[in-house]
Amino acid sequence: MQQHRFKDFWLEAEHVEWKGLWERGCFEKWKPSDLEPNDRVFGSRYHYKIKHNAVTGLITKFKVRLVVQGHKMQKGEDYEESFAPVPHSTISRVMMALRSFKLTRSLDEGVNGHVFVTPPPGCEEDEQGVVYECLRPLYRIPSSAKALFETLDNWFREKGFESVGFEDSVWSRPEGGRSGASITVSAHIDDCLIECEDLKVLEAFKADSLTRFDCTSDGEVEQYLGCTVVRDRANLTVTLKQSVYAERCATVRTPLEPGTRLTSKDSPQQVDPVLHCRYRGIVGHLSYLVALTRPVLAFAYSELSKFVQFPGPLTSRRQRERCSILWARTTSGSPIRILDTVLRRNVLEGWVDSYYASDPDTRRSVTGFVMSLNNGPVAWKAKRQSCVTLSSSEAEFVAASMCRQEVIYIRAILRDMGNVQMQATKVWEDNTSCILMAQNPVN
Repeated sequence: MQQHRFKDFWLEAEHVEWKGLWERGCFEKWKPSDLEPNDRVFGSRYHYKIKHNAVTGLITKFKVRLVVQGHKMQKGEDYEESFAPVPHSTISRVMMALRSFKLTRSLDEGVNGHVFVTPPPGCEEDEQGVVYECLRPLYRIPSSAKALFETLDNWFREKGFESVGFEDSVWSRPEGGRSGASITVSAHIDDCLIECEDLKVLEAFKADSLTRFDCTSDGEVEQYLGCTVVRDRANLTVTLKQSVYAERCATVRTPLEPGTRLTSKDSPQQVDPVLHCRYRGIVGHLSYLVALTRPVLAFAYSELSKFVQFPGPLTSRRQRERCSILWARTTSGSPIRILDTVLRRNVLEGWVDSYYASDPDTRRSVTGFVMSLNNGPVAWKAKRQSCVTLSSSEAEFVAASMCRQEVIYIRAILRDMGNVQMQATKVWEDNTSCILMAQNPVN
């Protein structure tokens, strides 16, 4: 148990978790002598986590979850499939940019098959020498996420929902028919983000969901996937923040030191294990910032992640002294503003550029683009191109092509959410030769 000074809080949280699992019918008690010879029994334990307010950093909840030792399970023997689709982070930002939204946290649902576990250490079990059959998906069972997704997918389709764009874990029901307004739901495993412009339709859907699933409604979203959501209705803005996540970081002027490029020559053949572990950890933390709220750090993350396997003293020093994660506190978030001008509302735009032959090892170029909706960034990327280009115009053309792929993806999402883009999406490019090549359909 972590943080022993919080022992009473942890014990109370354990009691709530154990009682809730039995109330939801997650277990059936068995004696070991009643099991079949080929039935395998796995261990279980409690997982402890202190949840903080993303703005103030104060403790909001002592969370305890029962987890199964699923790492000991073998595919084909204990489970068949474990993959479950999750929506891209772009989905949540697009939903926030369009209209009001709510958050519903859905709990485990669906039968998972024959999985037997022993009681966790310190559980409130009066009977000794018993095992439990898992009747519902539990954390760390490989097939749990897939079972929950299939349950949600079947239920949404029964209610008239269809998949949105290229995303299997986002569903939308159009206006009319059963609903007086369109409604969209994005499910990240067991966290559901709901978007609807009609409050009555939204409340009716939530009531239906609470009847079907054992879940809780958090009301208007304030935190989602570790981000704080700040809504300013007076100025019509929505801001995503990760200030608490990066609060211990120092600040620097730029994400990376100007004029300095890291190369494979800085990487040793034998890597210090301590340095390797620290470097991977910092880059992993940086990827979380880039994925959700920090488009300005995308290029720095792209550069540092090249040396995750073989970090050297120079790369470590650059990372430690000038790592772009240290710049996180200087940016408050990625604001998404809904404009008053009707002609520009819900209009998708993009900006794209390339850094020609910038990789000193491969001489490949780097693509960078940002997509904006309602005057706020909803998608971004900085990535080394997969081919070697012979001119800056070709590099810009390849970058524009990658940007257009993102445009097609977002336009499909907006179309199925009832926000069809009536005109072609503008992508701003500063290379004249690239623009002329794009306008020439022959050569």
